[in-house]
Amino acid sequence: MAKLKDKVKKTVKKVFIITGVLFAIFAFLIGYLVVKDLKQEELLKQEIINYSNKNLATDNFDITVKTTGDYAYVEEAIKKYFKKLSDEVKKVNSYLNSEKFTKILTLENLKNDRPNYLISHNTIKDARLNVNDGINKIKELCAEEKIKNLLDKKKLDDPEYYHDFYMQLMYTDNDKEKFEELNKKMDVLSQNVNAFFDKVDEILLFLEKNDSLIEYKEEMIYFYSEQILNEYKKHLSELDEVANKIKVEEAKEEADSL
Repeated sequence: MAKLKDKVKKTVKKVFIITGVLFAIFAFLIGYLVVKDLKQEELLKQEIINYSNKNLATDNFDITVKTTGDYAYVEEAIKKYFKKLSDEVKKVNSYLNSEKFTKILTLENLKNDRPNYLISHNTIKDARLNVNDGINKIKELCAEEKIKNLLDKKKLDDPEYYHDFYMQLMYTDNDKEKFEELNKKMDVLSQNVNAFFDKVDEILLFLEKNDSLIEYKEEMIYFYSEQILNEYKKHLSELDEVANKIKVEEAKEEADSL
């Protein structure tokens, strides 16, 4: 009977030891996973800070994913978003700063494209189409619904947790204000840029209409009518006003990013 009691005690003791070991292992695993998750979160936060601080018009937005698991999905989605935004900003800039567009009203271009200025009109048409397309896509990317629905919750193990974490990274009250401000700037830019395109087209039509009274010599345009010359100067002055509005908006944007 005594031997049986000893055997039972030993068995119970073993069970307690095994249970203790299993509990310790379980606690270690939980702790390890928690620490790992925290490290992943910190790494992701830093990556998004680095991306959001880049210059959309000039910096490289190549996508390199540094986290793992669901964090990697969130990281990749955010980085793809910023890359799309940067691509559209660069597209708008490339058309506004393209040599074909910036040289439309130079003496050499006007001389080569007279009297109907068809190449110049087509250049403006192409630039207008692509610039407006880029601006509209930037506005779409800045829309609240677009940002909130960037993640596909079906691809996440814990959709609510990761989506909440994503929103903390991408759409705080401060972020919301910035996106809304960028949206407004795009509206102003669209208005000013289209006014600029309209004015350049108007000048070309004016030159075409008065081609018989115009002569291009060396580095000068000669007008055989003072009235036409004064009208031309008025058109150029109005074009400068529109161009200055665009420059003011660009300067404001630069100042805001400092």
